[in-house]
Amino acid sequence: MKSKILYALLVATMLFSCDDSTTGIGESTIATGDKISSGMATYHVNTRTILADSIYARTNRAYLGKYTDPQFGEFSSDFIAQFNCTDDFKFPEHIQEITGIHLKLYYTSFFGDSLNAMRLQVDTLNKVIPETDLKTFYTSIDPTKYYDANAKPLARKAYAARGASVRDTTYIYTDMYGEETNRLTNYWQEIKLPLSLGQHMYDKYAADSTNYKDAEKFIKNVLKGVYIHSTHGDGTILYIDDIFLNLNFKYLIESSSGKVDSLINGTVVFAATKEVIQANRFQNSERLSELAEETHCTYLKTPAGLYTEVTLPIEEIAGIHKRDTINAAAISFTRYNEKSESAYPMEAPQYLLMVRKSEMYSFFENNKTFDGKTSFFAEFSSSGETGNTYSFTNIAPLISYCMAEKESGNYTEDWNKVVLIPVDTELDSGGNIIGIKNSLQMQSASMVGGENNPIEMHVLFTTF
Repeated sequence: MKSKILYALLVATMLFSCDDSTTGIGESTIATGDKISSGMATYHVNTRTILADSIYARTNRAYLGKYTDPQFGEFSSDFIAQFNCTDDFKFPEHIQEITGIHLKLYYTSFFGDSLNAMRLQVDTLNKVIPETDLKTFYTSIDPTKYYDANAKPLARKAYAARGASVRDTTYIYTDMYGEETNRLTNYWQEIKLPLSLGQHMYDKYAADSTNYKDAEKFIKNVLKGVYIHSTHGDGTILYIDDIFLNLNFKYLIESSSGKVDSLINGTVVFAATKEVIQANRFQNSERLSELAEETHCTYLKTPAGLYTEVTLPIEEIAGIHKRDTINAAAISFTRYNEKSESAYPMEAPQYLLMVRKSEMYSFFENNKTFDGKTSFFAEFSSSGETGNTYSFTNIAPLISYCMAEKESGNYTEDWNKVVLIPVDTELDSGGNIIGIKNSLQMQSASMVGGENNPIEMHVLFTTF
């Protein structure tokens, strides 16, 4: 009998996964005395928009600029960065003169107008950022706690993403036959900093080389970091991949005469890396709060903007299927086709994470990936019968998990709620997903749903 039951469940699940619209599933699957039948039921699911004004964003990418969208309003991004110091760092001997110090911001992509006039400002930090505080990595971080807004800035610079101020290098990738497969342009902004900062950094080394023993000592005793923010312009967001601090100097080396009398130029580079803090701050206008109250649809907007909350009809399912086994539960979320008024419309998020509302922050803090039990993953489909949708083909384990939690009496107010969150993925060499993080790109979507406009979830069950 056990083998017959397993066979029935397998057939039912296969039928459901192959065609959500399969008819006749309610008929008996096995015409024997075992009386195992399967069926499919449809339930209404309510959705609404919720505001996510701050998100966990521990990343080595920085975001800089301001962009005002006709639909979503004003968005601005700035960041704090520390610089790493290799263990037991040593300057070359016989340094004669500090000749310059520059900050370099490298990026391969940006959002908005490539020639839009912007201006940035660089300030030095006067307080060490607490790395052990998780709030440091949320996008609501307050830079004013770490720098003096009334002090003279290190530098100001006018720039455009691809304007006269930018330098670039284009890399062309080819296959084994010499055919071009990809073309990547690396842009960078170079910002001249005061020579006094470079002299200060070297003086700290000359006074006590242990100030450069490791990153912690360097940050505490030499340079606590910088705050980089936009002070003028609207229309461009830079996606900055690498940040370097270059310190230039002249020093003596041994010449052909055997004496240390040959003067040459040298440079040491300090990078903002994953080993030290890089904290982004994102700010949105009140327009997002207004959109969150709309009822004719729901929204997704990143970064740090709007999510869609989903209330699953678990109590209704449990009441009707007390003696049934839930084999599969499928739900799809459809994106409206929109005609944006913006000159630079945002793309739809490529990936969505479905996660329980109670875990929408801890999931990312703990560096989790989706497990197919309480968290699920869907990719945007723009073609075919399921075009313009994000499909979660089987969230039955979540239904069962929530049912058991409610029955145990150990549950929270949001026990039956999940949230749809746009995410980016980290892949291994084989293309497998090994990491999930909040999407920090400029993305948006208007979704079918909202108050008095429920969407459907299809549930496949077996009765014994």
